[in-house]
Formats: sequence, structure tokens, C-alpha cells
Amino acid sequence: IEEDDDDDDDDASEDDGVIPARRPAKRLRDVLKGFHFLLTKVDAKVAADLITSMGGKVEESVEEAHRLSIKGCDVLVIADRPRTTKKYMFSLARGLSPLKLGFLQECRRQRMLVDPSPFTIPFGVPLDQTKAVPLPSRWNSLVERNFLQPLAQRKRVLSGRTFAVSSVSPKASRQLKAIIQEAGAKVVVLEPSSSSSSSSKQASPDDYYCVICNNADDAAKGSSSSSSKRKRTERVVFAWVVECLQTQKLVGFQTAHYDFTLIA
Repeated sequence: IEEDDDDDDDDASEDDGVIPARRPAKRLRDVLKGFHFLLTKVDAKVAADLITSMGGKVEESVEEAHRLSIKGCDVLVIADRPRTTKKYMFSLARGLSPLKLGFLQECRRQRMLVDPSPFTIPFGVPLDQTKAVPLPSRWNSLVERNFLQPLAQRKRVLSGRTFAVSSVSPKASRQLKAIIQEAGAKVVVLEPSSSSSSSSKQASPDDYYCVICNNADDAAKGSSSSSSKRKRTERVVFAWVVECLQTQKLVGFQTAHYDFTLIA
């Protein structure tokens, strides 16, 4: 899983994502007024200069972007190609394809909010190509939406489920929580010392779909301490979330997890 460059809800209406009538702004600084952006694997200075010159704002973390999203703010992600960074996943969690830098450049050239569809990032080719992996059926509907607004919460890929998050890093836990909540799910954050059979202060393992860990080391902790009176709760790494978001569907726990990040 890639790291972001910085080292590190309100439902939309039924006609969500309709772009306002396009006309050149009287002032350049009004073109992206009210829009917030996350940048991942692009020239940060070039992108930030474009955004701020048009009245937009660059956010540094998925946690802050999540707080803004809850308030109903417009949050978009700019990337260079298919990625597995948490910022990239933040966009997919909301049912939005990240956009190429060209979107910002064209907005500036035309001095207005342009149609984002030509700048959506196409679905990547899996890194593991030992067997054929079909293009996810829901991907085209994701990237062909001529919208800048996210899907309604109830339509997002993890909607209606509750997940537990476990990591020795508080920052990683906050990032995982933000992304999974953006995907429409509820989240229980487990303390680093907690296991799937933790005390009454923690939710019962039966209360959540699985435990999502930031990496293999986190997943190994507590994996052997399950209650004999309860079914074992699956512990998965973030790669499982990545594949769910990339394919826009729940994938199996035991199947191989692909990174769809190569360019066709």
C-alpha cells in the first residue's frame, strides 16, 4: 500500500452531483470557491498554486477532509494515476473518481468549473496478472458520472455495516476510521491492547463485520486470542479495503487482494 506524499454526513440529494450551469467567473478566485482538495502523487506546488489562485483550499489529511465532508463541503482528490494511498481511497470511498491535474488547468484556462469527466482517472490494471481479472462492472458507472458530488451514504460500498479498526498507531486508526466512514459504514476503534475477545467496554465481535488493521503487524496482534464461545472475527489488512473500494464491491476475505495501479 502506498503512502501519501505528506508522510503520512450528510446524504446527497437524489439528483446529487449535478454541476451548476457553467459560465466564466467574473473573478478567477471565485472559480473553485468553496472547494477543498487532497493531493496525492502530483506536483504539490503546481497543484496548490492552481487551486489557491481559483479560490480553492488544499487540505493536508484525510481526517480533515472527512470533517469537512461531514459538514457537507465539496472535497475532491487530485492524483496522477491509479494509486493505493489513503487520500486516493478517500475519494473512492465516497463514490468519486479522483481527477487528474488537467482538471485544475482547464478550470483555470476557461475561468470556470469544467466538466470533470474527461479528467477522471481510468481503472488500473492489477499488479498481479497471473490470472485474468475482469473490469469491475460498477467501475464504469463510477467514473462516467458527470458529477463533482459524492454518492449518497446509503449507496456507498460499505454502507449498512459496522467495522472495527485496530492499529498501534493512533494516526493510522484515525485515517482508517475516516475512510471507512466515508464508504458509508460505522466504525468501532479498538485500543491497541484490545483483541477480538476484548472486555465489555469494547463492542462484541458479533457487532462488526471484520477487524480492519493498518498492516500485517497490526493484524497479527490479537489474531490468536479469540473466544471459544464466539466465532472468530476476521482480521484483514488495509489491502482488503483498497480492493473493495477499487472494485466498488465487497470482496472475499480469503481471495487474493490486488492493487489495480498499473496503466493499461
